[in-house]
Amino acid sequence: MSRHVRWQAALALLGILLVASLLSYAAYSYTTEYVPARGGVFVEGVAGNPQYINPLLCQYNEVDRDLCALVFNGLLKFDEQGELQPDLAESWEIGPNSDVFTFTLRSDARWHDGLRITADDVLFTVELMQDPDLPVLPDLAALWRTVIAKKIDDRTVQFQLSEPFAAFPDFTTIRWFGVLPKHYWQRYTPRELVRAQLNTQPIGSGPFRVTEIDSLHVRLEPNPRAFDALPFLDALEFRFFPDYASILAAAEAGEVHGIRRIPPEHLARAEAMPNLQLFTSPLPGYTLILLNLDSPNASFLSDVRVRQALAYAIDRDRLLKETIPGVGLKADSPILPGTWAYNPDIPTYDYNPSRAKALLEEAGWIDSDGDGVREQEGQQLELILLSDDAPSSTLVNQAITEDWTRIGVRTISQPVSFTGLVSDFLVPRNFSAAIVSWEFIGDPDPYPLWHSTQIAPEGQNYGGWRNRTADIAMEQARVTADKEIRRQLYYQFQEVFAQELPGILLYYPLYTYGASTAVQNMEVGRLNEPSERFRTFAQWHLLQRKVTLSERRTLKFDKLQE
Repeated sequence: MSRHVRWQAALALLGILLVASLLSYAAYSYTTEYVPARGGVFVEGVAGNPQYINPLLCQYNEVDRDLCALVFNGLLKFDEQGELQPDLAESWEIGPNSDVFTFTLRSDARWHDGLRITADDVLFTVELMQDPDLPVLPDLAALWRTVIAKKIDDRTVQFQLSEPFAAFPDFTTIRWFGVLPKHYWQRYTPRELVRAQLNTQPIGSGPFRVTEIDSLHVRLEPNPRAFDALPFLDALEFRFFPDYASILAAAEAGEVHGIRRIPPEHLARAEAMPNLQLFTSPLPGYTLILLNLDSPNASFLSDVRVRQALAYAIDRDRLLKETIPGVGLKADSPILPGTWAYNPDIPTYDYNPSRAKALLEEAGWIDSDGDGVREQEGQQLELILLSDDAPSSTLVNQAITEDWTRIGVRTISQPVSFTGLVSDFLVPRNFSAAIVSWEFIGDPDPYPLWHSTQIAPEGQNYGGWRNRTADIAMEQARVTADKEIRRQLYYQFQEVFAQELPGILLYYPLYTYGASTAVQNMEVGRLNEPSERFRTFAQWHLLQRKVTLSERRTLKFDKLQE
């Protein structure tokens, strides 16, 4: 009897376990969750319209630059750390004297029409860059005209420079050199090229293809060859607006998902939008007050004590946190922090008005009549501070004008158009102090802006800084490929710059991007330029679908198998 009861109990227990297992399996099989689904178009608002979706002509227009970076490729590209990586070229070699550079193209590199990309396409592009009939950026054209390009075989190209230049590989990235398909463009002469329909209906090799374009929008669809996995989104669309205020209004109305850039003057409005997510990244470059050391109207700027006093007098923390928040991060060096050439131990000029006043008095500038303006031998300490007339630049100008006035420097704030600032003041060296922004990507080479040879009319050393020690450091760093030697030379350059202060560093610019919270799984990361905001586009999604947990496990397994 007892044995029979024990068997009944065992069977009952097995039945309970079986039912529990079935219930657990059913719960697992039919419990659902949401996963990304394919479909949808990401619409971004941009200010302006494209003119040339052509990498040889796109440097003048920010919409063109974005489109060129999405449609075309360079030989190399920058990663998030600003280091060079393969793009159309799978590898490259630098000769021992930094004047010969050899690039090997990827064997799988294809145009959007499926044809192979060859060395002939690269040489054809170089020839166009060198042609005087094509309106390529003057400095860029001047560089490429010193290059002799040679085809080694269908996949190998060699560039011979007229002199050593360690930073040359930077100029083979899409920012400066996008390869064009010879079989489409060879039908045009350089003079005809600027009017070619291909400038708005391009055939490239990049991650996107232009499939529609008119005066209101451009539609870009993913190039499957360019992605490890097909993006969830069907397309990316740029919608054209007259200005950023209009784009924000469209975002508030739900008409666009993305805002190409949120200028500092619109940041507070963007932050107040509940359905907008913001992404911020520093951009390579810096904003500074450029001082004209040869100015006949402000000869006192040749005295380093006066320049240092002007630097100590600026309250940059207040400027960047209160006056114009979101514009940038405080800068102390013309080489970017976090890069291999940045020297963290250089002297800095934190806000110290007492030190500023003491330096001015040491230099002989005294307010003897009590009118609030210092003078010396009958000359008053006064200057005009120029800037462009963008709202954020004007606010920065006014804040610095007030800071300098407080230490006894009569300062006149004078915003002008950007074009006027360059053509009427900087190029003819007709200024005393000007707020300017320099943009640079990749190699930190400061030669074009600060070497004494660039004081010449065609150079960009507008302030006229001459320092032999700095010159030698820049010269030697340009001709050696040894990164450690270059680092030490740039450390030396930064030390001299910080002591001499030919310009007063203000901030490194910040880029702020806005996107609807309806867009899932967005990342932006550190950018070298705004076009890189689409680096993780493949993982963005607008749609979702329900799956059971068992289906989810199958999806994960399939993903691993891919």
